Amino acid sequence: MTAVLPKLGDMLLALPINGESFLLRRAGKNVLVDGGYKRDKIADVLKHHVRDVHYLDIVICTHGDSDHVGGLPALLDEWVGRVGQLWLPGRWVNVVPQLARDPAKFYNQLVRELDAELKNPSEEVFSVIGAVDGEEVKRGSGQDIAPRPQASDVEPAGEWHDGHGWSLDSEETLSEPEWFHALRRAEEDLANDDIATRALKSARRRVNYRQKQLVSELEIRIARYWLALLKTCEAIRNLAVAAIRNRIPTRWFDFEGFEKTRQAVGGARGFLLPVNAVEQAAPPTIRALFLHLTQINRESLVFLAPPTNERLGVLFCADSPLGNGPDFSCSFLPTLPMPWLPIVATAPHHGSETNKIAYAHLHKWARVAVLLRTGGSTKQPGSTFLSQHSCLRLCAKCPRGGHAPMLSGVFLPHRHWHPLPLIALGRRCACSVSI
Repeated sequence: MTAVLPKLGDMLLALPINGESFLLRRAGKNVLVDGGYKRDKIADVLKHHVRDVHYLDIVICTHGDSDHVGGLPALLDEWVGRVGQLWLPGRWVNVVPQLARDPAKFYNQLVRELDAELKNPSEEVFSVIGAVDGEEVKRGSGQDIAPRPQASDVEPAGEWHDGHGWSLDSEETLSEPEWFHALRRAEEDLANDDIATRALKSARRRVNYRQKQLVSELEIRIARYWLALLKTCEAIRNLAVAAIRNRIPTRWFDFEGFEKTRQAVGGARGFLLPVNAVEQAAPPTIRALFLHLTQINRESLVFLAPPTNERLGVLFCADSPLGNGPDFSCSFLPTLPMPWLPIVATAPHHGSETNKIAYAHLHKWARVAVLLRTGGSTKQPGSTFLSQHSCLRLCAKCPRGGHAPMLSGVFLPHRHWHPLPLIALGRRCACSVSI
């Protein structure tokens, strides 16, 4: 299926790939959220499936999983001059400078951290390696989480103010953190791609060698996690270098900053706002490298395109459970006003059952008209996603049902969509809970 984006109205599409990627057309501007696996070749997918998209105003990477970040570096290199801004996870800010300038030193330190963890696994590594079959280990008691805001503290419905945000239509120059601006000024000091590739291959060989010597299941899982981190490092470096070489303004959104205050800050005023992050101007305190590279799904960045009478409201959930604390029960969403119009939401973690609490958070906050999902494994979607009968469920890819990928999504044919219906494209979810 090939879609022609309407000149009037908004559209949200789940691209037909193995990983996860969504394209939002809103107020005449285009936003790409995540880029699938490297093998998905997202630039080709856009070319073949979506006509009339020649410029991406914002490209977002929500977190470091390879099915979200893998395809973005190649996209930035192929779309030179056609990407307005790049939005990245703030936890990467302490690894980007060294990855860009001296990848060999960076990888050597990361392998040394692996050796230390194999000898004496830390509490931190237990919290990020995950359980068998990729299910996350729950972290901590949640006592360090800021309290859930009360209803009286929440901004009235329909008010979407963010005084710290940057207007996408503003003519002022976007202010980047000084540390990243310094990388731009000294572009000639960046390691070339051949040096970075050799350093990465060397690190992989060393980790693979160590893995062959291991016996316990825990040690093997730690080594496998380090191999995944190396893949994430490659994507982070390539993303940052592409942004520098192609002069793409880059912004950083920090999950931990939100955890401390429960107040999201930044984004593009009235257009696209962070839900669980603070737009960050400076690097955080130095810690072990692997803690800045964690792929833990609970820290996926979440963004909201606020609903209005004329604009489609969209919540990009990525792989987030939409909460933190014990069992992720402390929802992020009460920090936002409750929309009086229905919204469209992307399925948390491809509809995985490990994120089932996200649906409870969603329904307490808003009326969800459509759940849109793509990617995932044969274990997805889970029974909780399949039981969401109060909203339309659309799937661009369904390995569980054995279906080939299909462009799917919704669009708003008129400037005022309430009470006019959305028009659905692609495949409606036909899986049953018993599959």
